[in-house]
Amino acid sequence: MNGKYVTTIFISLLLFVNTFVFISLHNHGDNLQEDNIAFYSYDYDIYYQDVEFLSGELLHAELYETIRNHTVVSYNSVWEHLREVDEDPLNNANVILFYMQRSQSENDTCGDGNECTSQSWNREHVWPKSHGDFGTSMTKVAGTDLHSLRPVDNTVNSARSNKDFGNATNSHWECTECDSSADFWEPSDMTKGDAARSVFYMDVRYNGFGNEPNLSLVNGTTQTSSDDGFLGDLCTLYHWHILDPVSSYEANRNNEIFGIQGNRNPFIDNEDFVQSIWGEICAPQTQEDSDNDGILDSNDICPDEASTGYDVNEDGCLDDTDGDGVTDDLDIFPLNNSESIDTDFDGVGDNSDAFPNNPLESRDSDSDGIGDNSDMFPFDASEILDSDLDGFGDNSDVFPNNSLEWIDTDSDGVGDNSDAFPLDSLETLDSDSDGIGDNSDVFPNNYSEWIDTDSDGFGDNSDAFPLDPLENLDSDSDGVGDNSDLFPDDSSEWIDSDSDGVGDNSDLFPYFPYEWLDSDSDGVGDNSDAFPNNYSEWIDTDSDGFGDNSDAFPLDPLENLDSDSDGVGDNSDKFPFDSKRHEDKNSNNAVLFLIFTSILVTFVIMRSKL
Repeated sequence: MNGKYVTTIFISLLLFVNTFVFISLHNHGDNLQEDNIAFYSYDYDIYYQDVEFLSGELLHAELYETIRNHTVVSYNSVWEHLREVDEDPLNNANVILFYMQRSQSENDTCGDGNECTSQSWNREHVWPKSHGDFGTSMTKVAGTDLHSLRPVDNTVNSARSNKDFGNATNSHWECTECDSSADFWEPSDMTKGDAARSVFYMDVRYNGFGNEPNLSLVNGTTQTSSDDGFLGDLCTLYHWHILDPVSSYEANRNNEIFGIQGNRNPFIDNEDFVQSIWGEICAPQTQEDSDNDGILDSNDICPDEASTGYDVNEDGCLDDTDGDGVTDDLDIFPLNNSESIDTDFDGVGDNSDAFPNNPLESRDSDSDGIGDNSDMFPFDASEILDSDLDGFGDNSDVFPNNSLEWIDTDSDGVGDNSDAFPLDSLETLDSDSDGIGDNSDVFPNNYSEWIDTDSDGFGDNSDAFPLDPLENLDSDSDGVGDNSDLFPDDSSEWIDSDSDGVGDNSDLFPYFPYEWLDSDSDGVGDNSDAFPNNYSEWIDTDSDGFGDNSDAFPLDPLENLDSDSDGVGDNSDKFPFDSKRHEDKNSNNAVLFLIFTSILVTFVIMRSKL
């Protein structure tokens, strides 16, 4: 029981202490809020006690002393500060976008951890930081000054860019009540005074002290700079300040910033400060029209420039509609910012006209110094003329006066279209179309021939012996030319060594003119062989009809057999089969034999003489 009791007491004490701490913290928060309210409040007479009865430069200088040395915030913290000072009074989750006055989610940012879209908002430097090059570092102060920073639609922020404030005529597609030109940005009527008072503040607050920039409002257009910063147009802003007086929203925003930075925008607290400082410049009391353009000098931004006929917005200045720096009264092309002069009156401005003093020419596409109207090859810098109108410029055309030719690849003086051999400088014609040029073709009019190696007058294709000048035909195709072939129509014969009319291949006796056949192949020609069909016989000395090889008595025409081999022929041997007896059958046989022998010898002698 005692343990439970102790535990109960301990828990009760914890609850009591927790309740006490909660109440204490709540009361402390209320005190902080009261302190903030006290910090936001200010006494005008005390805050501006040193500027009473001052004007002009003296007022300008004293206001600087009043608002300088404010608390500098970081550029990263600007996101949260703008969510606070530009909060939509009807929706504390939104901010009011400057220029357009559109209520937008405070977290729909272009940056601060979010991706940029065409509808997101960005931090607009009402005084562009490029007009004085002060950036966004805390050391130069001006880039993070909340009096010159506003939440602005991302695309509107880009469109305003770093332009001067001034009257313009071209409506922005998204901020339709805003206008722009090449040089000026004109906010909507309900924010013109707010913009003016923001930059009046910047003019006074920053005079170049320490690392801070030196900023000044001037009349006319200005340029970006890396040292002293200028912004225009002063007197246009002066009139916008009058046309759009301070609203409660603007006054409350001034209080909110005072609570953060500890300084105020004097021109919101007292609108008359503007006239006191710049009134003599922008609203002189005299009602003159120095340039006689019908606009009083008090309203004439350009009192010494007669703008009659060229002043659409009636600000007293000559319009420069295209923003090219040349006023419309002098600009031949008032709607084209890249052109203003047309010296040769050809309708093409001198900046675009390649021939500004020649009304017949304006372009030189190939930059060859010849205008496109005169240049037959306007896109080829290496060509101008085409004398023969063949489509090839004279500079490239080897035959500039011959419309059928333009190139000579082999440089032989004959154009490729006419040259049968465009890559061979030694040939141009091929009369017989055999692929061999006439200069090389020995037979230029015969398409089947072009070379004669042996110079015999017969082309190699037709010449059976292209390397032999003595031959060209081989009628019997035996490999021996007709001029050398004794048998030109017989493929088996071509020579007759013994001139017997029989070719050596057929002549068994090629070197013996009286013989060519050996019917019985006994080695004795038929003309000399007494027995041409008997290979065992070829001579019959005694002309008895029996060859000497078988005639036992080759010199005795009356005998040829000796059956008993007794040396007496059978015709004379009474006993032809008895070798021991051989009485002559006819004693007259010896006489007859002698007579025959004498006749035979006489015949042989006579024949040899023939």
